[in-house]
Amino acid sequence: MVRFMMLGGLLALAACGSSGGDNDDPLADYNDDAARAVRIVAETQNLAQTSAASMPVRGRAEYDGVVGLAFGGGPASLEKADIIGDLDLDADFAAGTIRGEMDDFNTRDGRELKGELRVTDGRIDGTGFSGTARGTLAGGAEAPGRVDATVQGGFLGRGADALSGTGIGSSAGGDVSLVFRGQRDRD
Repeated sequence: MVRFMMLGGLLALAACGSSGGDNDDPLADYNDDAARAVRIVAETQNLAQTSAASMPVRGRAEYDGVVGLAFGGGPASLEKADIIGDLDLDADFAAGTIRGEMDDFNTRDGRELKGELRVTDGRIDGTGFSGTARGTLAGGAEAPGRVDATVQGGFLGRGADALSGTGIGSSAGGDVSLVFRGQRDRD
């Protein structure tokens, strides 16, 4: 926990020198997203899993957040992600579906990756969800290339205020793991 808090402080300091995402500096964008991940985790870490009684059964919700990717067999953590990007998911509670995209990826060593992962075939089951994340992330020899992963997760807070999830799959660069967290967009 202390390590995560120290990382959060360092990432917040690193982000202070940048002007926000999409500033044509992939390392600054990585640092901005890493700092945003620390903030989102802090804001949602005490939320319990959404209870069946408070799970929405109609309407839609958009979730904005951060996704991290790491190479290797174990689940990634946002703290140890080699690659960080944006998460945009749309839950349709009446239809029991979830879909969206993961994009705007940047690497820890300051490379921008082109492409996106589309979350498709997503099903909401009770207070959880599952689906697939597929796409291509290009940007040099060490880029993942084609990614094919399964994702799963759950809703958090009263009325599904947030969500968190993980994924595991394969890429042209080897096994990948994903971790993501998002908050309900109230705009």
